[in-house]
Amino acid sequence: MTLGHKDFLAGLIFLAFGLAAIHIADRDLPMGTAMHMGPGNFPVLLGGILGFFGIFLAARGLGWPEKTPGRVAWAWRPVSCIVASMLIFGFVLPRLGLVAALVPMFLVAALGGREFRVRDVLVLTAVMTALAVGVFVVLLKLPFHVFPGRYFVW
Repeated sequence: MTLGHKDFLAGLIFLAFGLAAIHIADRDLPMGTAMHMGPGNFPVLLGGILGFFGIFLAARGLGWPEKTPGRVAWAWRPVSCIVASMLIFGFVLPRLGLVAALVPMFLVAALGGREFRVRDVLVLTAVMTALAVGVFVVLLKLPFHVFPGRYFVW
């Protein structure tokens, strides 16, 4: 099976899942109106987006074959660093808080990149950590421990 056939079949699967999501959401959930949207609008929208991706992918599989090398190797370092960073975040967050979980998450995830500049990664970590605390704790008022044992009340 060539790459074009795989794209075509994947597109058909995406289209089938999208149509199924639209059908199930439209059948079981009220849609509401444009002014007062019901709970069925969001699943129908996501099903439509998935269906359009399926149509695009199937069309690409039929008529737009890509030039690819004969064998494609996995880049294991980026994949393992991203997975490790998510595991670290999930392990550290309930024990030490949001800030202590985000810092090692960003550092380990950055190790998966081609270029690792300590200064750039530290600046990105500081900015993204401040942004995460600002959005999730201050604006959304989610009950995260920002530091070990302390809820941040704004």
